[in-house]
Amino acid sequence: MMESITRLLTEAAAAKNVRAYWETVARLLSERAGGAGVELMYRGVNEAGAVTAGAAGQAGVAIEVRWEEGERRAQAAFTSVPPGVTKAELQSSLEVASQLAIMVGRRAELERERRLGSFLIELSRWLLATPDRDLLLRYTMQSLMSLVGAEGSYVALREPHSDELRVVIALGMAEDKKGMTLPLAASTTGRVVQSGQPLVTANIFAEPDAYPPANPSGLACSMMLTPLQTSAGVVGAAGVIRYRKPGQDAPATFSLGELHYFTAVAAHIASGMELAQAVQSSREAAQRAAAMVNASPLPMALVDPHGRVLQLNAAGRAVFGLTEPGGPGGTSLQELGLSSSEVAFRDVLSRAAFQPPWHGRVVVTPESGDRRICDCTVTVLSGLGSENVLVALYDRTDELRAQRELIAREKLATVGEIASGVAHEVNNPLAAIRMEAELLKRGTRDADTEAAASTIVREVDRAARIVRIDTDPTRVQLHDLVRDVAEIRERVLRAENVEVRTRLDLSVPPVLGLGQDLQQVVINLVTNAEHAVRGPKPGVIQLTTQARAGWVRLTVEDSGPGVPKDIRGRIFDPFFTTKSPDEGTGLGLSISQRVVAEVGGRMWVEDSEELGGAKFIVELPAAPERVDSETVG
Repeated sequence: MMESITRLLTEAAAAKNVRAYWETVARLLSERAGGAGVELMYRGVNEAGAVTAGAAGQAGVAIEVRWEEGERRAQAAFTSVPPGVTKAELQSSLEVASQLAIMVGRRAELERERRLGSFLIELSRWLLATPDRDLLLRYTMQSLMSLVGAEGSYVALREPHSDELRVVIALGMAEDKKGMTLPLAASTTGRVVQSGQPLVTANIFAEPDAYPPANPSGLACSMMLTPLQTSAGVVGAAGVIRYRKPGQDAPATFSLGELHYFTAVAAHIASGMELAQAVQSSREAAQRAAAMVNASPLPMALVDPHGRVLQLNAAGRAVFGLTEPGGPGGTSLQELGLSSSEVAFRDVLSRAAFQPPWHGRVVVTPESGDRRICDCTVTVLSGLGSENVLVALYDRTDELRAQRELIAREKLATVGEIASGVAHEVNNPLAAIRMEAELLKRGTRDADTEAAASTIVREVDRAARIVRIDTDPTRVQLHDLVRDVAEIRERVLRAENVEVRTRLDLSVPPVLGLGQDLQQVVINLVTNAEHAVRGPKPGVIQLTTQARAGWVRLTVEDSGPGVPKDIRGRIFDPFFTTKSPDEGTGLGLSISQRVVAEVGGRMWVEDSEELGGAKFIVELPAAPERVDSETVG
C-alpha cells in the first residue's frame, strides 16, 4: 500500500495537467488490481473526463469503487480483479489519488493563471510596440495554440454591411480557412457572434449549425469559440481547434479552465483590435492633415516658443531656400532669414501666447539672396494643449512687384506722352538754330568759325534724330554709334580725369533697329559708368564691339566700385536708382533693356575682370544680309 501511495505522490508531483495525472492513476490502479481492465471517470471544478487502462477478459471479480467530495468525484470500474486484491485496498488507493488530484488541479490552475498573466503582459507590450491588427491576431493566436495544446486557430470578423464573416487569420491545420466567408445565420461561428456567448464542444461538426465547407479535411473535432467584444459590439469570433488523428480516438475536450483562459485572452484581443483601429485612424488622420499642410501653397512653419523650427511644409522650405525634406531641427526662423520691421520676432512669439493671433509684414532673406516679402500670422496652438506656435506666411513678393511694374508702366506712359510733346516743341527751335548755323557758315571766312558752325549743324541734326519718333527699323552700324558717343564724352571727361577707351571691331555686321534708340542705350551705359568712376582717382571707361557668330556684342566697363550682388536683380527695374534724386530718375537701364529686348537682344551685368568695376554686356542679333534685287533670278 505504501508503495502505491509513494508512486502516486511521485506522479502527482510530475504531472503537467489533470488528465495526464488521471491517466497515470488509471494505470497504477490497474497494476494494483493485477492488470485488470479499469475505466476511470473523474470530475473536478473545471475539468471532467474518462480514461482507461489494463486489459479485460482475465478471470476475476468485477469491482467498482467511488469517491466524492462536494463537486469533485471519481469512479473506477474494474472488470476482473484477481483473488487477494480487496475492494477496500482499491477504495483507499482511489481516495488517495483523488486527494492528490485536487492538488494537481490547483497547481495546474495556478500555472494557467501564471501563464495567462505572463502572456497578457507580453501581449500588452506587443500592442504598444506594434499596434497592427493582423500582426496582433497572428501573434496572439499562435501563442494560444501553444498554451492550450491546439493544432489550429482562426479569427473571423464581420464584413461591413453584410451578413457574413470573413476569416482574416488562420494558422496551423486551420490555414485552409484563410479568406473563407462564413454565413452569420448558418454557422457555429456566426451563432457565437450573434449570441455573444462562448462555446466549448467535443465535436464541432456535431453542432446543429455546423458549416461543413469550413472543414474540408474532416478532422476538426474539439473546439473553443469566443466572441470578440468591443465598445462597438461583437465584431467577430476567435476559435482554437484540436484535430483527430486518423485511426485514433477523439482528442481531449477543452476544459472550463481553458475556456476561462481563452475568454480572458479574447477580451485583450478585442481591446487590441480597438486600439489598432484607433491608432490606424489617428495615423490616417495625421497623414491627411500632414498632406493638406504640405500641399498648401502657403508657407507654414511649426516652431517651439523660442522660435526653433520643428517642421516646415514644402512651400515653407521653398521660401527659406531649403532643399532637404522636413525642417532644420533646432534652427530658429531668424537664423533662416526671417525678420520683422515692426517688432523683433522673438517679441512676436512671446506676445502670441496671451494675445490674439499676430498679423504683420515680415521679410525673408535666405542665404540664396532671393528676398521675399510676406504677410505673417502667428498663432499659439493652445487649444491643442501645446505651447508650439504655427507661423503662416503669405508671399506677396510677386504681387507687390506686379503692382510696382504697373505703376512704372503708367509712369512710363505718362513720360512718353510728355516726351512726344517735348519732341514736337524742340524741333522748331532746332530748325531755327540749324538755319542760323548754316547762314553763319556761309557768311564767314574765318576757319574756326566755319568749323564751329559745322559742329553746330552736325549736333543739331543729331539732336533732331534723337527727338524724332521713328517707327521703321533700319540697318545700324553699332561701332559708328559708339565712336560718336565716345568722341563727344571724351572731350568732357578729360577735364574730370576720366579716360575713355574704345576697342572697335570694324568687321561687325550691322544690326536692325532704330538708330536713335540704340544710341540712347550707349549714352545711358556711358553715363552710368561716368557716375561710377568720378572721384579724386583717375577713372577708366572702356567701350568694346565684337562680332560673335550672328550676334554683335557691345560691352561698357569701368574702373568703379561695381554693382553689389544683392541689388543686381533690381537695377533694371523702372525708377530703381542708387543715385541721388538730382542725379538720376532710375529709368536709364530700364529703357535700355526694353530697347534691346525689342530688337531681339539681351542685356546683363557682370564684374569687370580687366578694370575691376562693372561690365554691362549688350548682345544684338546681326541684321540679315541684303539681297540685291538685280541679282535675283
